Amino acid sequence: MEKQKLSKKIINVCIVSIIIIGIVFTALMFILHYSVNGETNMPFQVSKISIISSTDGRDNPETENKWNINCIQNNDIFIYIEKNENYNKQASIKSIKLDNFYVAERPNIGEIKFYKPIEKENTLFENNEENEISELEFIGGNYTDIGNLQISNQGGIIEFRCANNNIGTYVSNEDEQINYNELLKKLNIDEQNLKGRITFDITITLHSGKIFKAESVSLEIPNENIVSSGTIGEENIYLKEVVFKRIEN
Repeated sequence: MEKQKLSKKIINVCIVSIIIIGIVFTALMFILHYSVNGETNMPFQVSKISIISSTDGRDNPETENKWNINCIQNNDIFIYIEKNENYNKQASIKSIKLDNFYVAERPNIGEIKFYKPIEKENTLFENNEENEISELEFIGGNYTDIGNLQISNQGGIIEFRCANNNIGTYVSNEDEQINYNELLKKLNIDEQNLKGRITFDITITLHSGKIFKAESVSLEIPNENIVSSGTIGEENIYLKEVVFKRIEN
């Protein structure tokens, strides 16, 4: 009898142990899955991120030469926020914040700056000190108005600029006209010296109080063939780089 009781206890202990191990394993797998994939059924999601890389220049106040132009390489970054069709509850965007801008890999030449969009006819960005940002917040409204930092509360587009300033100075007395798209070629810039990588965080706050955050979204700049093309756009799907986690319920 004693042996039977002892055997039953051992069996019960084994069963309980297996159950506990199973629960712990399941919990660890859930945590691991969440850390890698984040929220899988958010009310709103980033559908794509597009980058338009371009070449620009700024005239230097110098009169000895016909042309004296400071070369700039701009990267205008569009983030598309769409409503999740599989989310069956009412939801609306209160705000979307971009912050923690960081140059993870700095180009060999130039100086990286981040700029907000502005409200000005025919102009969305100006690389001025007053427009420099360390963070940027778009407020949810009835429609998207990028220049006024407003996004539709049901989804839209937000945008910022990452510029590489002071790449070089083009000086000439021979050119009749200057095509800014050719400045990088005229300066004999090696495209590899322009390569860089930036990271930033995206925080989506809903009117319900729920908050979702994607940390260290990583983008490579500029687009390929910027030196030969001068301006080139690319619709990059960076979904693997955008993993949202809930920080408020």
